[in-house]
Amino acid sequence: MSFGAAWALAFAGMVATLQPAGAVDVAANTPAGAEAGEAAADPAEAPKPRDYRIAVLGDSLGEGVYAGLAQLVRDEPNIAVKKYARVNTGIARSDRYNWPEAADELADRPMDAALLVFGANDLQTIRESGKAYYYKQEAWEKHYRNRVAHIVKAFSDRGIKVYWLSLPITRKNRFQKDYAYLNQIFKEEAEANGATFIDAWSFFADEDGNYSATFTKDGTSKIIRASDGVHFTPLGYQVYAGLALDKLRADLNF
Repeated sequence: MSFGAAWALAFAGMVATLQPAGAVDVAANTPAGAEAGEAAADPAEAPKPRDYRIAVLGDSLGEGVYAGLAQLVRDEPNIAVKKYARVNTGIARSDRYNWPEAADELADRPMDAALLVFGANDLQTIRESGKAYYYKQEAWEKHYRNRVAHIVKAFSDRGIKVYWLSLPITRKNRFQKDYAYLNQIFKEEAEANGATFIDAWSFFADEDGNYSATFTKDGTSKIIRASDGVHFTPLGYQVYAGLALDKLRADLNF
């Protein structure tokens, strides 16, 4: 289901189904010259869509994207979505969960694409080998870039398609400049290591480039952002995940 279709379903809440008004005239639909009792030819069997496995990794935003993506493809049994995202984790802190190490292990599991959504919890000190690297210092950025690259390469080196979904624009007093800074790192390291970067920042901004809690389609607006100015409502996560899904469909033809 494309983003547009998912949006229409979410707004409408139901889909009207037209029923035939009368009985079908079998005789009128019998090919001319067909012998009585002659069996109709079976229509060619439609090709089955290929099975496709998408793994979602990340933090709390990643968990939301997983939920939104699973909802979007719920009627497509050939698409399997697996959640590896974990709340209260990030790339900067490895004491709670070491994402570079986890990526090495997870990349050996069956999947066709890895969708990465990180950054919400990463505005903090990196501690490594007994040393502390404070946020935005030159050494911090070097270590952070190395970790981002490591995660991407864990999958891309195994031939898995990698998609990095950017942080969305946030409310002005909610780390907006910091998240824009992280997005630039994600874009550069993703593209340098064989991944596709998907920009969600501008998509969720208004026409002036500012944060907006609502999203409008075909003249109808809905609140899609959570009250914290960072996360999303359930519908918002479908919109966020839909950006990635449309890109995956276009690239991978499923």
